[in-house]
Amino acid sequence: MPASETDFDLRPSSQSAFGMGEYAFADVGNLDHCVKYLNQTLVTFGFPASLDLFANDPVSIARTCNCMYALIQQRQRDVEFRESANEQRQRLLSDITRSEAKVERLEGQIQAKDREIATITRTEAKATAAFKAQIEKLQQERDEFQRMVLGNQQVRTQQIHEMKKKEKEYIKLQERLNQVLMEKKKESRSGMEIMNLLQKEGRQRGTWNGKKADNDFYKKIVDAYEAKNQELMQENADLKALLRSMQVDMRDFINAPNGLSKQSVAVNEGVETDPARSPFGGRTDVFDLPFHMARDQIEESLRTKMASIKERMVQLQDAQKGAEVTSEATERELELEAQLVEARSIIQEQASIMSKHLAKSERPRSLNGHFNSSRDGIVSSPAEV
Repeated sequence: MPASETDFDLRPSSQSAFGMGEYAFADVGNLDHCVKYLNQTLVTFGFPASLDLFANDPVSIARTCNCMYALIQQRQRDVEFRESANEQRQRLLSDITRSEAKVERLEGQIQAKDREIATITRTEAKATAAFKAQIEKLQQERDEFQRMVLGNQQVRTQQIHEMKKKEKEYIKLQERLNQVLMEKKKESRSGMEIMNLLQKEGRQRGTWNGKKADNDFYKKIVDAYEAKNQELMQENADLKALLRSMQVDMRDFINAPNGLSKQSVAVNEGVETDPARSPFGGRTDVFDLPFHMARDQIEESLRTKMASIKERMVQLQDAQKGAEVTSEATERELELEAQLVEARSIIQEQASIMSKHLAKSERPRSLNGHFNSSRDGIVSSPAEV
């Protein structure tokens, strides 16, 4: 039975290999056993066997020399292999160290990129919130502007309608005044005719039959004159009231909040609040005066108000031109909406690029685990050798 490795200690002894120390492999008593073990071991490892260490013939000695030379070459190859293995191990350890440093650097870069992504995300959220706030503000301004335009259009339409109505009333009033003047002239002519008749009748009074018929005639003439005078006075009062109400309406229209300038309003108020002086030194309404006394003042007031109305029309036309500016504001809103869509597309592209970068950054982490496993395998392999 061949001896196992536990029977013989093959490690180098602390003494010389040719000495007879305490841990020597062979001694005088076990030479045969050692020779047998050596032959079996050499055969097992593929070296020339059947060594006869006790022979004196040259063939056995040459065989022994060849076996020893093969052992020496094997030893040299083992030493060279060990050195190359150590060098390779050192290179691998250096590669592992560099890989670990690279992994740490990549992890730092990944953390920096994560921070950049978080910063970009916050910036994107702020920009989105700002865009939304700006869009809401623009929408509110647009709605308010549209309401203002509609209000101005309604006010303008109403004012134009009122102006046309006042112009018609003014034309009617002028026609009525002309008619009253014509009637006054007719009345004066009729009075002159009555006086002429009275003078003629006075010359013919001697031909009348009696005093009663004369009194009846005079009474009829006076009653007709008084009735006509009362009718004219009532009509004149109605016309004055109509003219007064129309002037008040015109003043209210001119002094509207969106109406004329302060200078024109002051002029109108000055004309309205400056009542004419009566012949007795007091103040009274201009429409309560006789027409020949208040004619100039009434005409001046009406001309002033018509000039104010024309100025008001000019202002309304300017307001209409201002309403046309809303179209430009709408175009500006459309441009801002287009810029918002473009910004959203840019943000989506940045998000896709970030996702791709994150997918690529996952690879160094997997390489780190691979390097750790390979390093453990390489470190453990020299120990086994």
